[in-house]
Amino acid sequence: MGFPFFIEFMTSLLKNIFQLHQANVLIYAQALFLCILLVLGLAAPESVVFGYFFETIIIGLLHAVKLFLVIKHGKEDKKDRNSMQGYGSIVFFLFHYGMFVGIQMIFVFFFFENSIPGLSHGFALFHNFSVLLQMDGMLLIIGSLLVSNLGYFYSNFWQFEKYKEYAPSEIFFSPYVRIFIQQFVVILAGFSMVFLDAGIVAAALLLLFRLGVDLCMVAIRKHSGFAKELSEKIAKPDQNPSEVQQQLERLSE
Repeated sequence: MGFPFFIEFMTSLLKNIFQLHQANVLIYAQALFLCILLVLGLAAPESVVFGYFFETIIIGLLHAVKLFLVIKHGKEDKKDRNSMQGYGSIVFFLFHYGMFVGIQMIFVFFFFENSIPGLSHGFALFHNFSVLLQMDGMLLIIGSLLVSNLGYFYSNFWQFEKYKEYAPSEIFFSPYVRIFIQQFVVILAGFSMVFLDAGIVAAALLLLFRLGVDLCMVAIRKHSGFAKELSEKIAKPDQNPSEVQQQLERLSE
């Protein structure tokens, strides 16, 4: 368990995450597309930053579709008097997730109110969203994010009928971890744009970070084999590696 083991582990880790293959080609293509938009001046750096906020909505809507498929075709949850059952859990998710996104956007709009032309106070959500949609390159960015998310939904979830392998409670909160990390970094990038006037640098760093996160999510997807290998190496002595593997795989959904 010394230095040679560490080198071997890191080599395997980097290879599994960054090696180009069919499962992650859309992720690389989408990141490259956004870079091209920035370099050619077809999209403003601010559009890239705020584009990821729109992706939050895309992810939430797709997750509602996943819940519908899992409820209809997947495993049944154990009956629990305190838990939401059946299709009502979709309504609860949309409400809970929508509140999460809404509160987050109110904070963001208050912060950028004097930095982005046209933005009003934080509670003017619909007005502010309409302003963002008119930013340079925003529709192209949203379109590319929509395509990449739909592609991952099809290739990772629909194609392999993973909705038959889960109970609703097992994937209910899966988007929250990714979204929390993503939005934290997006807000940091926004701070850099406002206080350091480094829009293009902030957008580029955000693209690189998001690329890394997305590649990690693909690497640990179910049936990839890497989640099993990783769980065996990171599991603590008192942990069952298969349970760690299941936790990793759920993050990728």
